[in-house]
Amino acid sequence: MDGNWAPARVRRNFRIDLFSAVCSGLYISVLVTFMPVVVRRLGGSAGEVALVVAAPFIGHLLAPVFAYLLSGIPVARVVAGTTTLARVVLIAGVLVAATPLMLAATTVVFFVITVANVAAYTALMQGMYPDRERAQAMANVRIGASIAGIASAAVAGAWIDVIPAAYVFAAATALALPGAVAFFWVRHDDLPAPPRRRSAVSIARDLWGDLRFRRLLIASTVFGTGNLMNAAIYPIMLVDHFDAPNTFIGIMYAVQSATMIAAYFVWGRVIDRGSSLRLSLLNQVLVVLVPLGYLVAPNTWALLPVAVVTGIIVAGGEITFYTNVVQLAPRERVVQYAAAQSLLLGIRGTAAPFIASGLLASVEPKAVLLLGVFFMVAGCAIFAGALREPKRAVAPVVPAAARPAETGSS
Repeated sequence: MDGNWAPARVRRNFRIDLFSAVCSGLYISVLVTFMPVVVRRLGGSAGEVALVVAAPFIGHLLAPVFAYLLSGIPVARVVAGTTTLARVVLIAGVLVAATPLMLAATTVVFFVITVANVAAYTALMQGMYPDRERAQAMANVRIGASIAGIASAAVAGAWIDVIPAAYVFAAATALALPGAVAFFWVRHDDLPAPPRRRSAVSIARDLWGDLRFRRLLIASTVFGTGNLMNAAIYPIMLVDHFDAPNTFIGIMYAVQSATMIAAYFVWGRVIDRGSSLRLSLLNQVLVVLVPLGYLVAPNTWALLPVAVVTGIIVAGGEITFYTNVVQLAPRERVVQYAAAQSLLLGIRGTAAPFIASGLLASVEPKAVLLLGVFFMVAGCAIFAGALREPKRAVAPVVPAAARPAETGSS
């Protein structure tokens, strides 16, 4: 049995993971929920709102670079170090930011550092939890984060109406610092490192040769472009169209988080017992309901059902983002597959919000939402077709010393 999966070690690491997640829930819910709204209320342009929405995806765009640079460091230390540094930077940045653009830029820097560990985190989740328990363990951890998020979002929504938002962001992040530091105590034995780093070209060639993975990446790119275009429109509609107060936005996030608690429990169980990829398709179909909800809602309170659906899809999407890679990738290539997935997520996530903000110069927000829905439906169709592709057998990486000598006759 893998030493990382010894019951005592799994339980110990799970407790650390859960504590870290609860701390993370205290601030990430506040940041994601209120930063684009605060930037808009402070007079930020559609482009500045788009920059906030794109911030996590700019991080994903750069994630393969960090995966390469940090490849020689134990994955648990990479996760702990980057999350700790990112939270310190966020606290300092929001306290000195004097304009909407500075707040948006701080958000970008924070997410670039945070997402730098995505490949290491995926490998760590593969190593920390046994195959038949991984999704459920990850779900239980995120239930803790959601419970913390309910309280913090509701409190933050009330406080942002009373005191400067920067203080609220800084306080919530300071409460989360112990959770980042705690990850330094995770016990995990990494897989033996390859004898040499492979070139980016050879890695890309092998990944592109995996037909099923290639088609799923294409499907996710088409779907994600529409979804992330719409994500840039939601905060603008909340402020400009619905005139939603911060208190209501906090309630909306609390409803979403409460739904996520139940959804994580269900998603974790069904993913461990079924196909992560097929459940990912189901999740994508549900995502289409969100922009449709914004299109037909007559007032703010009619958005609460949208928050319920959002809770379901966020829970499913967050888990399958990692479990899809674990299902598809050979064990020794999880980091490479995760980095490739993050790269394409970063490309579409960086471009889509700015495409949406550019379209707002000539069309109404609802028209942009409809265009986004078109891309989402097309992406679902491509994804469904990709699931019918047989998974290609990918040969393991053979160390250079073990390969037969090459001759000039080949």
